[in-house]
Amino acid sequence: MDLRRVKAFIAVAETLSITKAAERLHISQPPLSRHIHQLEEELGVTLFVRHRHGVTLTDAGRRLLEKARSLDAAASEFALTARQVARGNDEIRVGIGWGLWDVVNRIRVEFVRRNPEISIAATDAFCWYDSDEQLRNGTLDVAFARPPFGPDFEASAPILIERIQAIVSDTSPLAARDSVSIRELANEPLLLWDRHIAPVLYDQILDLYARAGIDPKAIPTPGAGPFNHAGMMLVASGKGVYLGYGVPLTEPQPPSGVAVRPVSDRDATTEIRVVHRKAEDSAVVRRFLECVWSLYPQEQFLPVAVGARS
Repeated sequence: MDLRRVKAFIAVAETLSITKAAERLHISQPPLSRHIHQLEEELGVTLFVRHRHGVTLTDAGRRLLEKARSLDAAASEFALTARQVARGNDEIRVGIGWGLWDVVNRIRVEFVRRNPEISIAATDAFCWYDSDEQLRNGTLDVAFARPPFGPDFEASAPILIERIQAIVSDTSPLAARDSVSIRELANEPLLLWDRHIAPVLYDQILDLYARAGIDPKAIPTPGAGPFNHAGMMLVASGKGVYLGYGVPLTEPQPPSGVAVRPVSDRDATTEIRVVHRKAEDSAVVRRFLECVWSLYPQEQFLPVAVGARS
């Protein structure tokens, strides 16, 4: 059985969307649909009912989903063990969420000082499903990430509490403010990215508007967001505002055409945690985590500095 087909089945079953599953797996829709069709032919069952709004699991699909997850987990565990054996104990692989380089680099400097014989390899892990999959298959050992966190992993207490940011055009009157509130954003169109990219933050943003008693003028922006150039272009062109995190506020790389302001509402924060596999037995990973805790004690909640105006 081709494990790519199993992964395709799991992704579509969890998103109930061919489009979102393809984005999650970083492939185009035609090969994903082909994987599903081939798996259905191989098993002799129909896994999904297709309709205009997406797909729905059949009874057979629901019964097979947990088995597929178990098979995927076993294959990932096998691959993980093989990679650990192949590379030995002289490297640790770290996934870095969007905008968290400064946090990780501080740890890198201290870890290398203590353990000069161990190298650190970094990988971008911008979306929650990127870090989950890479931790599961052994491509990553630890990840610095924001929620959600998969149930297969151990997530630390927050090492940082980060304030959500508003990204506005630099020609907007709001750009002159040190911070902005949700009420002050009420008349601005709210640009919204695809929810599956950062579901916790997406829901939190809508909740912030609801708590403020505001029905946002929401504009979906598929493929664009506060994390990419397409989204920045929309903001700079005056199409609306994004709420997000990890956007640089100060030198050496201040954004141009936009202004980034912290959102002042009390609950406009998100957590940064260190995530790793449960029951991790690697001595190198344990030493790395000890270094993290020495710099960011788990009982200490530190605000991420918002810096000067851009």
